[in-house]
Amino acid sequence: MNTAALELRRHERHNVLCAVTLAPEGQAHEGYILDLSPGGARVDLTSGWTPMHGATLRLLFEDPAADDPDCEAIALDTQVAWVATDHVGLQFSPAQDAVIARLLAAAGALH
Repeated sequence: MNTAALELRRHERHNVLCAVTLAPEGQAHEGYILDLSPGGARVDLTSGWTPMHGATLRLLFEDPAADDPDCEAIALDTQVAWVATDHVGLQFSPAQDAVIARLLAAAGALH
């Protein structure tokens, strides 16, 4: 295992499996969060679409456990940090701490 790569990470990663929508420029693409941290997420892409490195994307997560039917989806601004064959790494844009905490809780990524 490459420990040097792990040492570069600032946040602990949590394995999750949550359906999300990525919305670049008004288009919607479905995917699944595979792992999540306060700094970003690794998302599996299901539609065959691959975003460009550095692209800005809106991540939308409908919390199925929300008690309030009027509760809005969790929406985060992200930037594509890296691209692989069938998944991407997203970095959360700054100044979204409250929304990130809400996503971590809703996705079950908190201990």
